[in-house]
Amino acid sequence: MFVIFKRNLLKNWIMILGWGFGLGLLGFYLFDIYDSFFGQQVDLRELFAVFPEELMAFFGGNLNLFEPGGFIHMEFFSYMPVILGIMINANASGLIAKKEEDGTLETIMAQPISRTAQFWSRWFALVMSLALILGIIWAGFALGLTQSTTIDLTQAQLINPFISLFAILLVFLGLSILFSMLFASSGAASLLSGLVLIASFFITSLANIDERLEGINHFSPMKYYEGGGAVDGLNGEYLLILFGMAILFSIAAWLVFNGRDLRFGGSGGLRFVFQRRGLGRDDQ
Repeated sequence: MFVIFKRNLLKNWIMILGWGFGLGLLGFYLFDIYDSFFGQQVDLRELFAVFPEELMAFFGGNLNLFEPGGFIHMEFFSYMPVILGIMINANASGLIAKKEEDGTLETIMAQPISRTAQFWSRWFALVMSLALILGIIWAGFALGLTQSTTIDLTQAQLINPFISLFAILLVFLGLSILFSMLFASSGAASLLSGLVLIASFFITSLANIDERLEGINHFSPMKYYEGGGAVDGLNGEYLLILFGMAILFSIAAWLVFNGRDLRFGGSGGLRFVFQRRGLGRDDQ
């Protein structure tokens, strides 16, 4: 199991370094922007007062743009679930399904390794890849924070938004894998999980403007994402809900993978795949 985990983790090194250092560099320069741009608070408050309240609520919710948490949320954490979520969806949907489609999983499963070991070793490798990406981005933020002369945040406070971001991305990671187990191709799974991600983002953002959407917003994972607002402390209930959804989706995907025959060729489309394994077959 460890060999599979290590192999899959090493395969992701370009993704880890590319996304990590790229977004970490953005985080580093955000604090320079805060120091120079928001040193002119009086003029900027008058400028932002011209913008419609609905526009500010869509991107920032109830956060104050002139506070550190509100600023980093508006400039970074508000849209990171979508950007990193699309990347995670693409990787998660092909985590196992892609191997099925190109026919290599059958050869792999011929080895004395259980389906459970195959599934969870790949799952942990992708989760670790995500954690490393966020860790590198946090390092960029932490370096930028040490150079800032005006922002009032500690390094510990800066970790909280990344925990919230990690949790929401785990939800869509699990959902993407589950869809890839249910639908006939990894492409269809990636498309559907991406649509759910975008829909969740817009539902929660629009719910900040229109209270009538609050009913459906309770079912949106993005409702429980705190982003930059978490610098003042994480909401334990929201965090448990996100981690709970992530675990539920991942376990459901594992159970489906364990209970069906392998499929080949990725026949495409949105049809469900509920082929059950024969009674006489082993659990490879």
